[in-house]
Amino acid sequence: MHYRDLIQETEIIEIKNGGIDVDVSDVVYDSRTAVPGSLFVAIFGFATDGHRFIEDAVKRGAKVIVHQAELDHYHDDVVYIKVTDCRFMLGRIAARFFDHPTEKLIVCGITGTNGKTSTTYFLSHVLRAASKKIARMGTIDDQIGDTIIDNKGRTTSESRDLQAFAARAVNEGADALVMEASSQALDLERLVDVDFDYAAFTNLTQDHLDYHKNFQNYFEAKTRLFDQTSKAAVINADDPWGQKLIEIIKEKHPDLKIITYGTGADADCRITDIELSTSGSRFTIEYIGQSHSFFLDVIGRFMVDNATVAALIAHEAGVSWDDITKALAEAPVVEGRMERVKADLPFDVVVDYAHSPDALENLLKTVRELGPNRIICVFGCGGDRDKGKRPIMGDISAKCADFTVITSDNSRSEDPEIIIDEIEAAVKPITDQYTRVTDRREATVKALHMAMPGDVVIFAGKGHEKTETSRNGVRPYYEKDVILSVIDEENLSNS
Repeated sequence: MHYRDLIQETEIIEIKNGGIDVDVSDVVYDSRTAVPGSLFVAIFGFATDGHRFIEDAVKRGAKVIVHQAELDHYHDDVVYIKVTDCRFMLGRIAARFFDHPTEKLIVCGITGTNGKTSTTYFLSHVLRAASKKIARMGTIDDQIGDTIIDNKGRTTSESRDLQAFAARAVNEGADALVMEASSQALDLERLVDVDFDYAAFTNLTQDHLDYHKNFQNYFEAKTRLFDQTSKAAVINADDPWGQKLIEIIKEKHPDLKIITYGTGADADCRITDIELSTSGSRFTIEYIGQSHSFFLDVIGRFMVDNATVAALIAHEAGVSWDDITKALAEAPVVEGRMERVKADLPFDVVVDYAHSPDALENLLKTVRELGPNRIICVFGCGGDRDKGKRPIMGDISAKCADFTVITSDNSRSEDPEIIIDEIEAAVKPITDQYTRVTDRREATVKALHMAMPGDVVIFAGKGHEKTETSRNGVRPYYEKDVILSVIDEENLSNS
């Protein structure tokens, strides 16, 4: 494709060597991936500036450079195009290069602090059960049909990679793309020119404020998803930020269909008759004059909300309520989301990704409703991230759990002892039923040894993650495997 087909005159501030005839072989933003004929976009990253790697890209064969900063050197056989915003243009150029693949798919985006991953899994399962071939992108991994693809842990891929993934999904016969839309991805223009048919807002609670600085910025990033949604928006009416979002959509996009859900009488889709037990969750939704009863083989009040979102989007996409009900009843447990560790023990063990205050509180309250003898909560807070949530989460665990084991959780460049100090400062005034064990594996040994019949031991924060990051580097650490190895090595099993 000729480079002139990838960028319009109105998007160009300045062009050098524009008379050169170049057919672009690929669009890249990492100079290491440049090949002869590449178009390289120099984006500003968190750790480095892509402009520093222009020369490397040229050496590897890049023939078109898109940049926004002034350059010290220009090659006579390379086209240089200066633009206002390279991040935005990367997405736009990639969408054109890959022939606008999201226009050829049913695209569903899920945003919110909590629930994105579970909702995308529920929705993917329902659509797959309705004989649609599904592509999925999210925190745990990406998927096209039955093929699982490692996404290196990025919730929402960079715009070029997202468009390439969508193009691959189209080429492999996918009908729909279900994806998580993180606030950072929206803010960093990773979703430019992604055509969403359906979008959902699950909730907004404290998280990522190290990046967004305040709730308003965080919220505004989330709202951007609905600026590029064409068919329907599904909004949590029980969430105050959801109520604000409803008003914004009505004002900015009066033709976009809004479907609200929640337990309140004003919700379009009202969730009622919620029954939670260790064997699963039962609930009813009342929508457009009809009632539909559901069973999930998953514990958790918040999972009911996530399943409701999936049901509403699937119904909007043409799936019958009978098929939705059957599919959700057969939906598998999402890795690291209210996942019960299967072991022969006189107490229960649950692993969950809860790493924000609201997620931890919902997790603990949900388990409390199941009537355990005691709740033992093992958790920590990440380093180099929102420090404000540390005392909040300490307060929640102190009040909602019977015993708290404060430990490490990806301390990154910070001293884990200081992070634990900040959590402990909120726990100590409330209760003496806690301990601090810096090494997470040792904390696991401590918690499992102190558990008694009828207790529930909750491991919060790590969920599906396969590594632990600290100042000592990155070590393999998969919570469920560590728990099972401790049970085996400490001879805790009844068998």
